[in-house]
Amino acid sequence: MKVNIVARHFDISEKTREYIQGEVDHRLNSTYDRIVSCMVIVEKIKSDYIAEVILNVPGETFTAKETSNDLIKSIDFVVKKMRKQLTKHKTKWKRPIDPDKQFVESSDEE
Repeated sequence: MKVNIVARHFDISEKTREYIQGEVDHRLNSTYDRIVSCMVIVEKIKSDYIAEVILNVPGETFTAKETSNDLIKSIDFVVKKMRKQLTKHKTKWKRPIDPDKQFVESSDEE
């Protein structure tokens, strides 16, 4: 999976880029393997860092955003939020179909 990393209003080091790439690859790919693309936007406003992850999977787009005074904390929290969304999405599609459920036809014979 290709991870696009965008830094707004400041420059991030190569070490931080590698950390972001590793976190997203390791944590999110291990949770859900059908990820098409990922964009990580890191922004600095005054003394706060905002991390946003936009993730595309077949049929859906997920976003998560987190603000903190530390860049690494923001990245960790936003990845944790995204893992939660992916896990919920994955379990939603793996729910068994209820075999006892019957379709009832409506009749308009009034």
